[in-house]
Formats: sequence, structure tokens, C-alpha cells
Amino acid sequence: MAEKWKLQGTLFDACNCTTLCPCVYGQAPNGPDCRPTAVWRIDRGNYGKVKLDGLHLAAVIFANQNPLMGIDKMAVIVDEKADQAQREALGNILGGKAGGLFAMLGPMVKQNLGVSFAPFTYANDEKTWSVKAGNAIELEGSFVKPPPGLPVPATPKRAQTFDPLFMPTMEKVVGISQKYKTNVAGLVYDISGKYSSAGRFVYEGP
Repeated sequence: MAEKWKLQGTLFDACNCTTLCPCVYGQAPNGPDCRPTAVWRIDRGNYGKVKLDGLHLAAVIFANQNPLMGIDKMAVIVDEKADQAQREALGNILGGKAGGLFAMLGPMVKQNLGVSFAPFTYANDEKTWSVKAGNAIELEGSFVKPPPGLPVPATPKRAQTFDPLFMPTMEKVVGISQKYKTNVAGLVYDISGKYSSAGRFVYEGP
């Protein structure tokens, strides 16, 4: 029987769509496919008695359509500092065995490219965000700023979406990537100047 669990913290994502990505409103991507990456930091988390505070994880995805409608390929990277008990706990959560969000998302993945482990350097104050996960991911983004000369304040703007990764509010700060590179399990992306966003999450189950 699955343990009760809860994860909360910050996350950000990036893809090859223009701002604001139509996928988060249930529409088709701007181009012929969607190439998103999501990165999480668990500020506080547990799976039963196993503490998960301070760990990071990421998912690199390829979808021929809106990924909320189906994911063709997905690779997961987990913080290498997780010990064996923490790796097993995250495996149960991410694999959907423990219910919650990932139990819903799991059946959408057609080809699971597996889990790898890497050291994470992560920052996210919902104004700027960045991560380096070994040689697998290097991503930098920041909130969308108004054009020069426009008389509006340069402050982060939140959007309401249908994106379940940002549960429970499904609100996110709209941004743009300055750098977005991945190289994991054959998913090799080199994208910049496209959509990115940042926010908070709370997931739990079963």
C-alpha cells in the first residue's frame, strides 16, 4: 500500500513555443511539436517517514502535440544527493504508484526513457530562474519585461492557466528563456528566446 506523501516548493519550465505557450490553455503548440522541460525544487516533502526536503528533479519531454494530450517521450533526472530511501520514495511518486498528479500523468507517456541522476544547481525567485543538472540540462529564464519606453512597471506578471504542474493554483509568472539546452536520453534541445514560466506547487497523495 502506498504511503501518504506531500511535496511543495518551486518549479519552472521552458519549451519551444512563443509566449504565452498555448499548450497551457489546451491548444496545439505553435510549431509542429512541443519540447518542454520542467524543473522542481522540493522545499518540503515527505513520503511516509522519508523526508524529501531540498531535493530537485526534472523532466525533459517531447510531444508531437499538446503534451497535456499525450507525451511521446520523457526522460527524468533526479538529484544525485538523494539517498537510496529517497530515490525509492521519489520513484514511487513519479512512477504514479502513490497516486496524485503523477498517477494521472503517467498513462500519458508513450515512451519512458528512464531515470538518470545528476548534481543540481538551482535558483528561482520567480523573477529569474536557472538550473544546471550535470550535463543533462542548462536553463536560464526570467519574467517578461515591457518594451523600452512603455510606461508600465517592470514587474512579474502572473497568468492563470490549466497547467496541472502548477497545482493547486495553476498560476505562473510568464517568462522567456535566455538559455535552454538539454542532452539526455537522445532528447537534445538548444533553444532560447522562447517560452518559460515559474511558480509554486503543492502535490499530495494518495
